[in-house]
Amino acid sequence: MSARVKNTHPTDTSFFYVSTPYDVAYRNAAAVTPVGPHSHNAVEFYFTLTDLPDVLLNDTVLAVPAGALLILPAFCVHQLYHVAGVKYERYILTVQDQWLNNTLWEGSAKYAYLHDSDHPLILFPKGAKKEELLRHFDELLSQKDRSSTKALVGLLQLLDDIHTMKTAKKDLQKMESLPISSSQQKVNEILAYLGEHLRENLTISELAEHFYLHPDYLARLFKKHMHISLGHYIMLQKISAAETLLREGKTVTEVQEYLGYSSYAYFFRTFQKITGISPSRYRNLR
Repeated sequence: MSARVKNTHPTDTSFFYVSTPYDVAYRNAAAVTPVGPHSHNAVEFYFTLTDLPDVLLNDTVLAVPAGALLILPAFCVHQLYHVAGVKYERYILTVQDQWLNNTLWEGSAKYAYLHDSDHPLILFPKGAKKEELLRHFDELLSQKDRSSTKALVGLLQLLDDIHTMKTAKKDLQKMESLPISSSQQKVNEILAYLGEHLRENLTISELAEHFYLHPDYLARLFKKHMHISLGHYIMLQKISAAETLLREGKTVTEVQEYLGYSSYAYFFRTFQKITGISPSRYRNLR
């Protein structure tokens, strides 16, 4: 794969392609146009040095404190920061899923967790481990040729250190143990319900009735923590599900019918709008 495909409008993007073996960046600046919920064909290691009050990981919204390393497997739907004009300090490492598969996974279960899109992880490296992690990120940043032997050896050393941290229970913190406000919890209940009924074309009124909430309040609550409208989120989740089904080998027509789209043409247009490519082309990339 030689190009990155991305829609021009950040809130209309749910999938990015990562073409090189890895990409790494350090950012300490205000976000101009925060990216909405999305996924990509890469594992993302996001080391935040700023508190993140509303992080979306699949169907869970929670607060993540500074100093956390989020490990987001390929195709995990996520959104990490939202407010334009607010400074976020972070390191971001994305490692191409296919490269990892060819390099690390074959014949070994050691790194299988990097392929488990349903279970992102959060680590809290402390003291010397934190300093070592920062050193690894800075060394990767210094490599101009990210396909060179030196760069890839450095990447493998970082992945090995992260795996060591993952197996050390004191560095591993389950998402369930992180702070979740009562309003975030309600949104998480809504997200779980939507996930269970994704094939249905639920209206806001039907959803509000189920949760004994006024439709306007539900819509405001959802947007407060998700930073996108309920309708747009449902569309993104449907397309994310479509991506999974297409990767599994389902035909475009089978996916369209399974997800409750009224017509092939409507599904085709929506998929292309969100991902930047047609569902048939996406299916052929697997």
